[in-house]
Amino acid sequence: MVFELVTQAIRDGSEPGDSVLVVLAVLPALVRVEVHDPVRRRPRFCATVSGQCVRGRGLFIVAAPAERWGVEDRPFGKRIWAEPAR
Repeated sequence: MVFELVTQAIRDGSEPGDSVLVVLAVLPALVRVEVHDPVRRRPRFCATVSGQCVRGRGLFIVAAPAERWGVEDRPFGKRIWAEPAR
């Protein structure tokens, strides 16, 4: 899940020279991974999960083990977050 979120941020949410921020919050009742990047363009699922899509399957990999996940706009980019199922 973390690998996919970071890959998404580097590949589609940043330009060469940009930074991404990875935040891992571990609380007694919650684990949350956030990846912040400087591009406001939101990720999207590939329209089909067949072999026709070369890219776009990363969100399926994030959503499958996640209890919740989402995307939020920030003043200078976005935050993609996921909370693994307990």
